[in-house]
Amino acid sequence: MPYKERDLWRGQVIVGGKKYRRDFKRKEDAKAWEVKTREEMRKAEETPTQIGMDFLTFSNQYLDYAELHYVSRTYKNKKRVCKRLKAFIGNPEILVEEITSEMINAYLSAQAATGSSSRYNEDRKHLSAMWQWGIDILDIKSNPVVKVRRLPHTRAPQYTPPTKDILKLLAVCKREERIFLNCYLHTGARRSEIFQWTWNDDVNFEKRQVRLGTRKTRDGSMEYEWVPMNEELYRELWSWWENRPVKESPYVFVSTSNRYYGQRFTTRRQFMKGLCKRAGVKEFGFHALRRYVASVLADTHKLSSKVVQRVLRHKNVTTTERYIHNLNSDMAAVMELLVEKNPQTEPPKCDDEIKNASN
Repeated sequence: MPYKERDLWRGQVIVGGKKYRRDFKRKEDAKAWEVKTREEMRKAEETPTQIGMDFLTFSNQYLDYAELHYVSRTYKNKKRVCKRLKAFIGNPEILVEEITSEMINAYLSAQAATGSSSRYNEDRKHLSAMWQWGIDILDIKSNPVVKVRRLPHTRAPQYTPPTKDILKLLAVCKREERIFLNCYLHTGARRSEIFQWTWNDDVNFEKRQVRLGTRKTRDGSMEYEWVPMNEELYRELWSWWENRPVKESPYVFVSTSNRYYGQRFTTRRQFMKGLCKRAGVKEFGFHALRRYVASVLADTHKLSSKVVQRVLRHKNVTTTERYIHNLNSDMAAVMELLVEKNPQTEPPKCDDEIKNASN
């Protein structure tokens, strides 16, 4: 039975002691998801195990599961891996039990030869997850991918823009662009997290908090966390709320073009590219802003990796450590410069209009 979790309804299905969860805005949607998921699990349990099951059926069932539980990008990556393995084996009707560790190793080695060790490791991760799902749901006896070891892989250092380039970007920004950019600089959010913000669910002026949500969970369900707004972000968002161009839209940032008027952004592929070009700086993307935030917190403000991990909401501190690079700048002084260049009047404290926007 769905239950309320903050402002959302959470559907929950427990199978074999394992919990599967997913959040919805409406209780009816959560209940429908529970019914559908239980039916899929029941059918999966009734499906014959690896004896007589061909790889095509096995991979298709897994992809059906992946489409339901993972974001589109992850699902498409898994689909591509299955397609490549089918082509390599050459016989999609081969039984799952006939696929050996040697065959998996040969496939992955071919990927490394045509791509890189990162391709090898990425494909290995998806295939191992698929077989583990088969063990959990279809009672497949073993995972042939487990015996295949990862390739040593040295990650190329990812570019983190210097503070002077961030300032140049902000200097050429139009009003909406500056507010949008500052949402990343003051939260360290992932790209999609700002795109999906709504005024009612994700911005709380009364408590001075914003909500960030990601699907980077084992079952692909949304996981939310409320983050405090600093003074600068509070002013920027309040100003945007008062002067937003599309007042009827529930989303914080939406398109004003004729074709997509009032629709929320999903990628904004040209946004950072265009800003960098106008500012005359080396091109970088949204994720570089997240690395910049991590570097400033760690290097300038001397915060520990554990604290930075908490800000970025990483599950593993080693992921955080890959983000941290040295920057010779003072973030506090930088933000003071921005305030001087973009003076804002003090917004009123919480009144009825703010409470209505936050509720």
